Amino acid sequence: MNIAVTSTGPTLDDTVEARFGRCAYFLIIDMDTMRCEPIENPNIALGGGAGIQSAQLMSEKGVTTVLTGNCGPNAFNVFGQAGIQVIVGVSGPVRNAVEQFKSGTFSSSSGPNVTSHFGMNTAPANPAPGGQPMTGPIGQGGGMGFGMGGGRGMGRGMGRGGGMGKGMGRGMGRGLGMGMGGGMGMSPWPTEQQPAPPSVSESDPNQTKAFLQEQVQSLEQQKRQIEQRIKELETGRRSIAVVDSENCTGCGTCMNACPVGAIEVKEKAVINEALCTGCAACVNICPNEAITMAHKE
Repeated sequence: MNIAVTSTGPTLDDTVEARFGRCAYFLIIDMDTMRCEPIENPNIALGGGAGIQSAQLMSEKGVTTVLTGNCGPNAFNVFGQAGIQVIVGVSGPVRNAVEQFKSGTFSSSSGPNVTSHFGMNTAPANPAPGGQPMTGPIGQGGGMGFGMGGGRGMGRGMGRGGGMGKGMGRGMGRGLGMGMGGGMGMSPWPTEQQPAPPSVSESDPNQTKAFLQEQVQSLEQQKRQIEQRIKELETGRRSIAVVDSENCTGCGTCMNACPVGAIEVKEKAVINEALCTGCAACVNICPNEAITMAHKE
């Protein structure tokens, strides 16, 4: 049986890394021989999708269990599909973590313990006690999400205090995740799109204003996505991304931006219609305007 441990370095004496998708190393350990194979994380600098790509890498390596500090919903979903057990809240030297796993100290996690893109702007660190992510100095934020519909639906929600939520659903057709968030003060969990806002007492108030304006834009985008999903349910048609091969240069920007891993680059970008949720993230980020949205019955 092989297990994987996220690590700050290539040896068993290094420390367990709290960020799964953006750890420095994955240590693949044979539990029978204790042979350790260090793998330098090729996804650490990805603009998006690091958790998904890293989870797929673990599946390719034949890993049965992953020990880490924190795991987001996208990676956790990939692990669930691959039948890989995830254990979060692990800290300290890798060697000690492996011994604790062998003794049965750890229990499998039932779900992700951080929001998506948690590790994007988070420095390498051990997880907080109980496997909970560290929050900022002015209060704390949280969020939860749930999926509705089918396919692999994904949505994002924001609540008071900037709490973020993401949900995924499975079924028939396309699903829409609806998020609910809650929090206190002005400091949500750090995420790629929603970094913690600056403190007015420590920086220019204009920075806080800019942050809040970004929050408004995010909420407006979420509203448009919900309205689009309602229309799809009423008409029986759904939106999917379509690539214009003449304009596509195969740069891979859209693949990194896709939150559900529905895009591959094979000289040109290729959309997996079964996975595409119609979120339009690829449309908005494509530098060549080579992707548009189309309706499908």
